[in-house]
Amino acid sequence: MSASTSLNPESDLGFTPRTVKFGLLALVCLTGVVWLSSRFLLSSNFLPHWYCFLGDKRLLWTTVIADLLIGLSYVTISTTLAWLIRRAGRELPYSGFFWAFGLFIVSCGVTHFLEIVTVWRPVYWLSATAKVITAVASVGTAIVLFVAADDIVDFVRTAREAASQRGNERFRALIQATPMPVISSDLEGKVTAWNPAAERVFGWRAEDVWGKQAEIVPREKAQEVANLNRKTMSGEMILAFETTRVNRQGLHFPASVSVAPVFNEDGIISGLVEVIEDTSERKKAELERVRLEAQVRQAQKMEVLGRLAGGVAHDFNNLLMVLGGCSELLERSLPVGSAARVYVDQIQRTTEKATAITKQLLAFSRKQVLEIRAMDLHAALAATEFMLPRLLGSDIDLTVRHQAAHSWILSDPAQIEQIIMNLAVNSRDAMPEGGRLSISTRNAESVPDGAAGVENQNWVVLEVEDTGTGMDDQTRARVFEPFFTTKLDGKGTGLGLATVYGIVKQNGGNIHVESKVGQGTRFEISLPATEPQVKTQADASPTTNANDSGTDATILVADDESALRHAIVEILRGSGYKVLEAETSTQALEMAQQHQGQLDVLLTDVIMPGLRGPELARRVTKVHPETQVVYMSGYAEGLPEAQLPANATFLQKPFRFATLLQQLKLVRRRI
Repeated sequence: MSASTSLNPESDLGFTPRTVKFGLLALVCLTGVVWLSSRFLLSSNFLPHWYCFLGDKRLLWTTVIADLLIGLSYVTISTTLAWLIRRAGRELPYSGFFWAFGLFIVSCGVTHFLEIVTVWRPVYWLSATAKVITAVASVGTAIVLFVAADDIVDFVRTAREAASQRGNERFRALIQATPMPVISSDLEGKVTAWNPAAERVFGWRAEDVWGKQAEIVPREKAQEVANLNRKTMSGEMILAFETTRVNRQGLHFPASVSVAPVFNEDGIISGLVEVIEDTSERKKAELERVRLEAQVRQAQKMEVLGRLAGGVAHDFNNLLMVLGGCSELLERSLPVGSAARVYVDQIQRTTEKATAITKQLLAFSRKQVLEIRAMDLHAALAATEFMLPRLLGSDIDLTVRHQAAHSWILSDPAQIEQIIMNLAVNSRDAMPEGGRLSISTRNAESVPDGAAGVENQNWVVLEVEDTGTGMDDQTRARVFEPFFTTKLDGKGTGLGLATVYGIVKQNGGNIHVESKVGQGTRFEISLPATEPQVKTQADASPTTNANDSGTDATILVADDESALRHAIVEILRGSGYKVLEAETSTQALEMAQQHQGQLDVLLTDVIMPGLRGPELARRVTKVHPETQVVYMSGYAEGLPEAQLPANATFLQKPFRFATLLQQLKLVRRRI
């Protein structure tokens, strides 16, 4: 029934509108006859009501005020009803009933007003007339209400159903527009709502699952769902419960499920509604974030370890330099046939072994000085192909493939060969019973995911892959740490892969490792590509100065390590050089400024208090432009980009004094 529906032609009691009208007319006529037939109604011989109160003014005024308030309230109610009826117009159903009710209320108010009048004036005929009208209105309203009761109930029910339907439509529209799957079901688990997002995520259309139990729960999660439903049926709401769901293709995916009970009109739970979020992308993003954070932590750890390794190597190199220099001085002072030469020789060999370790530490810490130049990676591979089979053994099958169309890089050839050798040795140790080792090159326009790279950069990739024992995730995460090794005690220093890592990073490259236990390991090294270098005819060899001895050469030695400085000065003076000795860079600069003659060579440490070696060299050469510079240091921090300045020579500590004297001769030839 619509809101504008009128009375039914015949009610459930059998009364028609025409019957009701005749009944009301007869009632009015009967009332008029009774009233007109009474001659006492028009009599004016009655006394006013105030005589009945016997002069009790309190009771009198209480009655008057009460009737006045009741009358005013009735008039206000009827006026409000008339305003509502007029405002609603035709949209208000049963407007006749409201008019009859308004007339009844007005007549009741008039009756109370006349009760006040009859307190002082005996106009009972007027009061009786008002009561007759009130009686007629009351009876008429009662009859109309009685006759239309069923229709009014139907109207209220229909209006409630219409409101509920409008609410359901809004709820349905909200569900349909929700980007996440929304599924409602009855107490038996049968689907009663299935929105488009559910169709997209699970693969079933709404008509396929309507009235059925959707098979979206994995079997192993059945008990979990039963527990959730039990909590929801008790009135509890489940929010963002992390679980797993399955689609029509049988693919499992992570999901966040929220479940709420659905109540009927009587407040009884009639079903459940659940909102399901496919968290696959979010999980991937979280895993990616965790992976990136782990990479950042690993990079920070490697940086700290590199600084520590570089500092240790620097201090250790100074100690080795003093030890090696003193052993050389001792060797020079011993007779040719002295038995002590055996011990001196052992000291020197041990010093050389320690020097090799410090070089690996410097390579890891990226503090070594490199002779950076354009080089062909394929040429470096070819240079190692003859050595690798002897290094690996006959039980390892070696394959080398030059697949890179552009193989030129900027690097130190010796360091590249060290990378190849270290990775080959690492693979050999992972294949104690033999296997296959593949070394190949290729070109790439990007580095592996997660690696730091430069946009619009071409890369030359060196891949070293073996069929060895492989590594687990914990070992792979620490594989580049210095002194970390899985080998037995005495079988390795733990610096091989750390050295590779340092060299690659110092050359502006990236290194990536993939490995699984029992499936081998693959190292992927990406180095920036460069243009091939055109070979030109070398210039003629530099002419040898007639005076190659050190008798007329002046050298300024600057080093803050006193024991090492004294040893160097002793060797140089013993070789015929004129030596100026400075403990600090400031003292060395003052000596250079005060020196009046020619200053042939500045032999300076790189890292010193005050001015560092490169700045000291720049200032000294301003005073003495003819001065050649020889740097010496345990590591390369302080040299721009860890490379030599133009026309400079570098001696890596620790070095033999014979090497120093040879370099000085080569330097003097350029003077």
